Amino acid sequence: MVLVTPEARKAVLETMGCDHIRVAVVGNVDAGKSTMIGTIKTSTLDDGRGASRSKIMKHQHEIETGRTSCISQHLVGLSADGEVVASTNNESEIAQQSARVVSLMDLAGHEKYFKTTVRGLSMGMADYAVLMINSAQPPTVMTMHHLRLCAACGIPVIIVMTKVDSCPSQVLQHSKRKIVDILRSKEFNKRQYAIKSEKDVETVQDKLHSLTPMLSVSFVAGEGVDLLKSLLFALPKRRHHERKIQRPFEFLIEEVFHVKGIGCVLSGFVNAGEYRKGEPLYVGPMKDGSYAKVTVRSMHVAQTDVDYTYAGHSACFAISGLTKTQRTRLNRRKGFVCVTEKTVAAVRTLTADLVMLRGEPVTMTKGQFRATAHVLNVKACVKVSEIISSSSTVGNGSLVVLRPGDRARVQFQVVGPPVYVRKGMRIILRDGHVRAVGTILETGAGR
Repeated sequence: MVLVTPEARKAVLETMGCDHIRVAVVGNVDAGKSTMIGTIKTSTLDDGRGASRSKIMKHQHEIETGRTSCISQHLVGLSADGEVVASTNNESEIAQQSARVVSLMDLAGHEKYFKTTVRGLSMGMADYAVLMINSAQPPTVMTMHHLRLCAACGIPVIIVMTKVDSCPSQVLQHSKRKIVDILRSKEFNKRQYAIKSEKDVETVQDKLHSLTPMLSVSFVAGEGVDLLKSLLFALPKRRHHERKIQRPFEFLIEEVFHVKGIGCVLSGFVNAGEYRKGEPLYVGPMKDGSYAKVTVRSMHVAQTDVDYTYAGHSACFAISGLTKTQRTRLNRRKGFVCVTEKTVAAVRTLTADLVMLRGEPVTMTKGQFRATAHVLNVKACVKVSEIISSSSTVGNGSLVVLRPGDRARVQFQVVGPPVYVRKGMRIILRDGHVRAVGTILETGAGR
């Protein structure tokens, strides 16, 4: 913890709210995702043997294999004169010294960890996504899965072709043509825009709804790195959570830590409302749908001790008041929230409009089909309890075969403890790979 003045504390809250964008870094394994983040964060080039990625990876096995297996976020700041704030592990100093900050979310590329990547995109509140592609090979199956998922979630994508220093020019051009063909297909209907100068950055920065920037980068030779930095720091903020301050407080718990000498620490995102230290706070829903009252001992935003926080902040709460059983459940299950109203209903049934993504046809059978549902920070097993309507012509009232592009309105029952979801939230349905994306229309508390 760093002690700061009230003025500096207020500046940190404003910077981490209004001047903060979140960028998800996705792509196939060995495309250079962690290397990109390490290079930008430390402002030093890679040595070609993993020096940059080793500075930001969390686990020893990740450093040894070079493969990211968990979600991690890294804060990078830009000062008022356009310089990247000196590398430091202290987020408070970065927030105080920066006029603009970017959180780079490092997601896994290996198929084994695809479910982790889905959860990261679901709960990450990403303004944009950087899709990393190894220029020495055409887009892979996992590259396509990541691109489809970003498109389905409405996240604008930036294409970065990596390792261009060791790639023959004809191979690089072939890979680029493949990407351009994919972007122009009916599935995505996007136009590629090559970034070759600062003027190109100015042209494309506010047009990512229709254009997809493409850069060629080498983190060893340094080619294109400055342009990538310029583009990331020029992007306008897309999600304006500060507009939801008037709503009831909603803190989505992403990770739970047990710190020696401090106790239980909740890390997550303030999705709505505002909270001041000392106000009542409830954590749940528990197994029976109830919410447990807790006491907030301290709050931090960007490693800065604060007395209040509001929508748009990534924050940490040190709490007390939970029983040992409740703390165990917090560790084992994903999807808990902190609210200021104990009467918030826990959800056991939900109805959603779904759009099937590209892949094999899915046969949904009433009472039998089960899948994993991701709704922001919630991860839960659900089963089909009712097929209300479908655009498919194959099936009947209790069974329907859904093909890519088909739409269906389906009622699901949560298998296991109730969850916290609301009408209007996006739902991602995963059964191995992502099968469908949709919007929640109704929720219910009954079985």
